[in-house]
Amino acid sequence: MAVLVDLALIALAIIRLVLAIIFAVAGLYIASWVLGRLTKGLEEWQEIGKGNSAVAIYMAGIFVSVAIIVGPGVVGLFRTLDLVGIVIGFVQLVLALALAVAMQYVGLSFLGRLTKGFDEWAELKKGNIAVGIIMAAIVIAIGAIVSQGVVSIIEALFA
Repeated sequence: MAVLVDLALIALAIIRLVLAIIFAVAGLYIASWVLGRLTKGLEEWQEIGKGNSAVAIYMAGIFVSVAIIVGPGVVGLFRTLDLVGIVIGFVQLVLALALAVAMQYVGLSFLGRLTKGFDEWAELKKGNIAVGIIMAAIVIAIGAIVSQGVVSIIEALFA
């Protein structure tokens, strides 16, 4: 009997892992797409395809940051595997993703205001690696700080 219970728990853990990977990849894709629409004249994936390391560094920062913020939403998705639990978890994931994108947008807009007369997007497009590193660091820092607020909001809404 214990073997059957263990096998069921292992199967449940594998299902959770597969679903977490699917939702994480979907979340990163959506964040990339939305943030890509907000950038000024920069086609990120075209630039990366051309070997633009500065844009690649910036996008890596975006992905790390979104993962830091959205992680709690993905975890919440699989507390239970009943339909209500999955729906609540999905709402948590969507909320975390929306907050991640919004916070990145606010952070990058604030950076633009701090650096008047300096066009970060044009510098990224030119391949300025220093700018790519700074922008990646900024979005990762935002993610690290905002993630705790996202956890608090999710816990408050769905406790």
